[in-house]
Amino acid sequence: MQQKFSFHLSLIIGFIFLFSSCSRDDEEIITPPMEFANPEYQKDYDLMINDTLLLKPEVLNLPQTVSFSWILNDDKISSQQNLKQVMTESGTFKLEFKAVADSDSISRLFQITVNDPYELYFRPKTESSSEYISEIIEYKPAPGQYINATYGTPEDAEKIIGGKSKILSLGAWGGYVIFSFDHTIENKSDTKDFVVYGNAMNGLSEPGIVQVSFDENGNGLADDAWYELLGSAHKAEETILNYEVTYTNPGEYANVPWVDNQETKDSVMVNAYHKQNYYPLFIDEQEAVTFAGTRIYPTVKLEGFASIDALDWGYVDNYDSEYSVHGGNAMEIDWAVDEEWNPVNLKGIDFVKVYTGAQENVGWLGEISTEIKGASDLSMLR
Repeated sequence: MQQKFSFHLSLIIGFIFLFSSCSRDDEEIITPPMEFANPEYQKDYDLMINDTLLLKPEVLNLPQTVSFSWILNDDKISSQQNLKQVMTESGTFKLEFKAVADSDSISRLFQITVNDPYELYFRPKTESSSEYISEIIEYKPAPGQYINATYGTPEDAEKIIGGKSKILSLGAWGGYVIFSFDHTIENKSDTKDFVVYGNAMNGLSEPGIVQVSFDENGNGLADDAWYELLGSAHKAEETILNYEVTYTNPGEYANVPWVDNQETKDSVMVNAYHKQNYYPLFIDEQEAVTFAGTRIYPTVKLEGFASIDALDWGYVDNYDSEYSVHGGNAMEIDWAVDEEWNPVNLKGIDFVKVYTGAQENVGWLGEISTEIKGASDLSMLR
């Protein structure tokens, strides 16, 4: 009897085990579908050219194997879940995000509007527009023999507005002036765009470097990106990029000491012709001031009368081969480069900065100091 009971018990246990095994094998594993963490999302984006579009869609229940794609109009631009895309063209674009698995998919649509700041903030010429400078935005000269005296005061800076007969000195290396016109200077193809007048002569050039900027944010302030106009000396072996000089106020008529980031120490030397303090007494920095930019090296000859040879092209107050055409230096917006010296495609500019590009004492002539007498929109002179 006990043997028969054991036999029946074994059958029951085996049946239960078999049933249990079959149930686990036949059980269907249900994977929840993919879904976005936030059902509501921003569908429309309004950007400017060169803005970066950053989108991070959070997807729940991602399977182990899934592919992502971002489609801008008809072009696949990324296969990553998150998108970081610099928008380089203006227009309105359809953008689609897709996550695709073996038996599931999910997607979202966006509309991206990319605006061209030039179209938004371009200031056209009118019948009352002037060819000349309309506003001095900032005048910060480096020390020099004309500073705080003839040609080197804020009042002198204002005098170059609306003409080309007055003179403004920028002092030694790095000293600058920023100005604008009453309209945007258009970048004309195959021709130069504006002229900066100086007082250069044959054998006496004091080259200044030019930077330009467009009012990309439309606020009327010169707080947008600056681009340097690449001249003939920029790629010379001796040229120093990322150059800095700090001048210290001597507090009196005395040599103005300076030190640069090349561990060079020297001074802007005083002379007997100008006996005021050469350090600019009207700038905010009254103990010391630092300038940064590019240092170029014109050929200086000290024997005899002393002279400074002109550079080939691309500089202000520089007696190059075309100087006599306009009584100044015609500049081309297409010479503009960024900090990595990549060409920049500017359709127009609103602000111009000119700074003294050389750091030399030229005997009895004193320091090299770029002077300008004004500027004009070349398209209004033809």
